[in-house]
Amino acid sequence: MKCLITFLFLVSLIKLNAQDTIKTHPPYPKRAAFLSAILPGSGQIYNSIYSTKHKYNACWKVPLIYSSLFFTVNSLLKKISLEKEIRLEYNNRIKLNLNSSKWESYDNYSLISLQKSTAKSRNTLYFISGGIYLLQILEASIDAHFSHFDISPNLSLKINPYISTFSPSGLTFAFIIK
Repeated sequence: MKCLITFLFLVSLIKLNAQDTIKTHPPYPKRAAFLSAILPGSGQIYNSIYSTKHKYNACWKVPLIYSSLFFTVNSLLKKISLEKEIRLEYNNRIKLNLNSSKWESYDNYSLISLQKSTAKSRNTLYFISGGIYLLQILEASIDAHFSHFDISPNLSLKINPYISTFSPSGLTFAFIIK
C-alpha cells in the first residue's frame, strides 16, 4: 500500500512538472484499456496524465478500484476456506466418525446444505470480482475516448412545448450550435 501511495505521489509530481514543457496528446483508448488490464488503475492514471485539457484528474478512482477489489477478493478467499473446512468436516464424519466442536450442532444434511450455499456465494463473488476488474478496464477505455470530447457552452438544446389548434400538440427540439 505504501508503494502505491508513493507511486501515485510521484505520478502527480511528474504531471505537474511536465505540463508546461511537453505537448501532450489525447490518451489512446486501447493503451488505457491495456494498462488497466495489466495493472488495475493504471489506465485511469494514464488518462489523467495525458489529458488534453489538464483540468481532469482521474487518480481518485484508483483507491476505489483497489478497495473494491480487495474487499471482494478477501471475501472470496474466506468463502473458499470456509467451503474447504465444511467439506473436510463432512469427510471426517463419513470416514472416521470424528466431529469437530465447531460443527457439532450441524448434522450431515445440514453440512451438505451449508457447503452448497457457501459454494453458491463463492461463485457469486467470482463474478463480482471479475465484473469489477472488467468494469475498471471498460471505464479507462471510455474515459480515454471522451477525454477530448467537446463540451462547451456554445452547444445547447432547447425544448419548448408546441400547441396548435390545427395539428397535434407536442414538443419542439432546437439544437443550437454557435
